Amino acid sequence: GKENDPLVNYHMKQGLGLLLAALVMQGAISIIGYWGGPQYALALVVRVVLVFFVVTGWMNAMAGKQSPLPAIGNYSEKAL
Repeated sequence: GKENDPLVNYHMKQGLGLLLAALVMQGAISIIGYWGGPQYALALVVRVVLVFFVVTGWMNAMAGKQSPLPAIGNYSEKAL
């Protein structure tokens, strides 16, 4: 089944890494906002980058490529 497919497992790890990175970045934005920093502008930039990563990962998965996501993909491969 699909649970043993290396391509599915690869993209599952990439997606989980993206989720964890998103949670960490949102937490950091909340802390910066609490301290009075530029929370809204930073949140917009982070969310645009996250959407870019989601689209890139989706395109790689649909094309059958095992290409890591920019900036976080290699960490996902090693940690997960």
